Amino acid sequence: MKKVTLFWILTLGILWTVGTATPGWSAYSSHQNDQDINNFLSIYPFTRSSKLNDCSLCHPGGNITQGGKTSSYGSCDYCHITYGIQPPYGQIPLNAYGTDYKNAGRTQLALHTIEAEDSDGDGYSNLDEIHALTFPGVNKDHPGLLPATTVVFAQKDIQKLPRHKQFLLYNAQKSQDFYATYEGPTVADLLQKVNIQSGAKQITVFAPDGFSKTFPIDASDPQTPPNFQYDVLGPYPQGIYYAGLDFVDYPYRPVYHDGSTIPDKLYMILAYKRNGDFLTPGILQPDPNTPGRLVLNGEGPFRLVNPQKVAGAPDRPSTATTPVGDGFDYDPNKDHNAGSSVRSVTAIRVEPLPPGTTDFAWTEGGWNLVDQKKIVIYGAIDPVTYPITGEIVDKKRNPVTDVLVTFGLASMGQAGAATSDSDGKFEQNLPAGTYTITPSKAGYTFTPDSKEINLSKNGAKIKFRANPVP
Repeated sequence: MKKVTLFWILTLGILWTVGTATPGWSAYSSHQNDQDINNFLSIYPFTRSSKLNDCSLCHPGGNITQGGKTSSYGSCDYCHITYGIQPPYGQIPLNAYGTDYKNAGRTQLALHTIEAEDSDGDGYSNLDEIHALTFPGVNKDHPGLLPATTVVFAQKDIQKLPRHKQFLLYNAQKSQDFYATYEGPTVADLLQKVNIQSGAKQITVFAPDGFSKTFPIDASDPQTPPNFQYDVLGPYPQGIYYAGLDFVDYPYRPVYHDGSTIPDKLYMILAYKRNGDFLTPGILQPDPNTPGRLVLNGEGPFRLVNPQKVAGAPDRPSTATTPVGDGFDYDPNKDHNAGSSVRSVTAIRVEPLPPGTTDFAWTEGGWNLVDQKKIVIYGAIDPVTYPITGEIVDKKRNPVTDVLVTFGLASMGQAGAATSDSDGKFEQNLPAGTYTITPSKAGYTFTPDSKEINLSKNGAKIKFRANPVP
């Protein structure tokens, strides 16, 4: 992803920024030269591909009220917006772990100093939380919680699924309507791939800036405007092409005759291409019309594309001041499907969540998934799993028992855990994906301290050596 160059100086919880004339922010990798995250990764290198490599390690999110509307933002977005609306240098808040780290001196030694502390007061030491890939500064996130079943797909995995290509109208309310060709797997095929449970009723689709939309899996038809329900299974009627409208954005080439029915069958899809090109990954940029507000620019690497439930003509934006009277003025009863299309999708939650499972905070850490071109599907699913087997021995090859082994899913936190038996062996079954495997036991260090594996249908075998602490 192309990023705008920024220079960051983080001092005592205050973020000072000096950027170009049009800065853009994406994932935490924009902070890759920050002294604090480099300190953390130097001490805990196994967290590099986890959710802990994110702003939310030390910074909380919060609520911001603008124009009478209060919105909730994750730590990345909240910090940047706070910076914008509280000049000269907005006070960026710290969570309990960030505060303890700052008070201990903001060095690598400071991280070791606070390892035995329980910064967030949830009953687990900071070190235990870090090894379990849970946030040491968030008391609702700690070892022992049962995460919802989760599958992570990289873009290359999505591209291997059956691909559907469709030309359709996006009818927006306030912005410009447009026609475009999107391609990617249908959401129905995607859910079949992860084997959704029979009791699943709906999905919620998340973007990293906190925007989300909920869609039923199968809504009743026909529907009455303007209360349209875009459902996974459809059906969606074929669209109609209206040519030559000056308020509509068209592809570069003419496609159909004015008023003709578009022959493409339409489905709800997870698109990764638009008009033949891969989608531009989303970034946050300042809103030129609202000082201090950030807006999402770009729509990739994945976009949830929902066609119109009732095919119709484009109309002018609701902000148009003078009606023209030609049949294309804004009509609140038209099917404005663009507002339900989710850009830069990072997660799809299949609902209801199974009892006893925990949810994920998608306002935190989602930008990492954008940078990695990955998407998460979790909740009421029963995906195929594959075995991870391993062994832990000491330098004399004697088995070491009661070692806690955690399995961290990239950008997600802990996805499972196991304990070595009397033979020093452990096993865990998980869906395909990239996992960070970390052993831990009081009085021992391990070689390696963690190991990253790419789990596939062939399974995986690993070994660790336990080293008693002198």
